[in-house]
Amino acid sequence: MKKLGIILAALLIIGIANVQAKKLPTVAAKLPCHLKEVITDQITYPDFAEDNYIEGEVWMKICITDASVIKIVDISSTNQKLGSYVKKELSSLYVEKPGCKAGQVFYLKVKFDLLKK
Repeated sequence: MKKLGIILAALLIIGIANVQAKKLPTVAAKLPCHLKEVITDQITYPDFAEDNYIEGEVWMKICITDASVIKIVDISSTNQKLGSYVKKELSSLYVEKPGCKAGQVFYLKVKFDLLKK
């Protein structure tokens, strides 16, 4: 009976580990300054989040297309509404002179913190 309990506990721990959110690599291509400015100018603290005291983080993998448009390759967030907001704001955003090759992948984190707004 003890063996069965230990096996079930081990399976539960393994199952929990596989459900955790995706982690982005710690090493990523450095975001060109111009591209960072464009993204920073586009994303503001959304009214719905400020009014409802919503904070969180949005992680994404982006690249620039041949047409100099931001393409979100992958996105993950602590709050679904914040993730949807960032995706809407950045999807198809044109970047004049992006300063990088088309298709180059960048990892980006956007933090929504009411104290540091």
